[in-house]
Amino acid sequence: MKIGIFSSPLSVFSLRGNISEWYLFWFNKSTLLKSCLAVVIISQFFISISFAQNFFPLKIGNAYQVKNFWSWWGPGGNGETGTDYYGITVLRDTLINNDTFFTFSNNALLKTNYWFLYDSLNQKFLIRLPSDTTQKLGVDFNAPSGSTYTSYLLGSPIQFTSGGITNIVVLGDTHSVYTMQSSPSSDNFIYKFADNIGLSYFKAWGGIIQAGYESEQNVISAIIDSVIYNLLVLKIDSLYPASDRPIDTFPYLMTIPYTASYSALVDSFYLDVEHFRADTLVQIKNFNLSKSNPSHLTFNLDGLHVGDKIKLRATITDTSIYNNVYHYPDTGWVIMNVLPPVMNVENENKPQSYKLAQNYPNPFNPLTKIMYQIPEANLVTIKVYDVLGNEIETLVNEEKNAGSYKVDFNGSALTSGIYYYRIITGNFSQTRKMALIK
Repeated sequence: MKIGIFSSPLSVFSLRGNISEWYLFWFNKSTLLKSCLAVVIISQFFISISFAQNFFPLKIGNAYQVKNFWSWWGPGGNGETGTDYYGITVLRDTLINNDTFFTFSNNALLKTNYWFLYDSLNQKFLIRLPSDTTQKLGVDFNAPSGSTYTSYLLGSPIQFTSGGITNIVVLGDTHSVYTMQSSPSSDNFIYKFADNIGLSYFKAWGGIIQAGYESEQNVISAIIDSVIYNLLVLKIDSLYPASDRPIDTFPYLMTIPYTASYSALVDSFYLDVEHFRADTLVQIKNFNLSKSNPSHLTFNLDGLHVGDKIKLRATITDTSIYNNVYHYPDTGWVIMNVLPPVMNVENENKPQSYKLAQNYPNPFNPLTKIMYQIPEANLVTIKVYDVLGNEIETLVNEEKNAGSYKVDFNGSALTSGIYYYRIITGNFSQTRKMALIK
């Protein structure tokens, strides 16, 4: 999927219609003139189609995000696999003999000390190597399928066989794609170039049965002439829980989930905290968060007093070509008020309603607390169930006076998952969900 608008420089159908009209007009004229004009017009038609294709757009700021899956193996069956991500960016241009050449950021495919030119007239990708004043051929996009030529794309001369042009889906859209592959040897290379995008795929492999390597690199996102193909997304979904809470419920488990197109590109993830008492800033802290998703933090601050305010803001960044930086909330801060402690006895001011609060912390491992309140004396029953409705444990089953209470639940004997707790007292019943994460 691309974000942006391309206007086609050529309408094939309308051009075909014009060719037909011209051809029929001259059909009744001299046979020789008719034949010559037909050849010229049809030749111009196919040349125009060729000119409409740009297999390597070059412009400062154009960028590619590459995903590289690699593996190697050696004697005895030992080996290793992995996935790397890196960006390719068009950095600079220079004028050489009235032609504009470009250079790329340092990467494995297009070396930063090479200069590149796309010859749109002849549909060729040319290279000027270091300490070399001649132009070398990198790619011949006109080479018919099955033909061979020498390419300096990797710096040294390597013979490649053209795979011709086919239509392939690249980054969510169908493009004309040119393929080239080196002749069979101990090392083998495959390149693919997509019209209006550029390099979209590279593969290298080689070795023998006992030892070898393989690298397969795909462009997973691109910015070409300000048009974005397959935007990489990064954002923080929430801070949970981050609401007002009693002072005796600290520390607690805070959960911070995020959305990322590729989690491996996440660079930094942290929580900024400002602690205020009245209008005075007491302390500033920064918590580094795990790059796992979601990230869990045992949150606590030293020296908390009832009535304090806590300001929270999470930030996540990545190393993609977009240099994504996202804050939650995107503006301002999440504000928490430190409340009086939860009492496990009857309150002086009796509650006016029944209530079953969300357990805290949640998610938990393995301990959590459940608070509830009742406005009059009654039999109270609180039970825990699994997702299938099987009863796990009875936490409360006794007469209680009007007031606010809390009860502990220990999930150390349970597996990670979703559980439910339910209160029944008088005519009131309520069920809430909690998550155990080990």
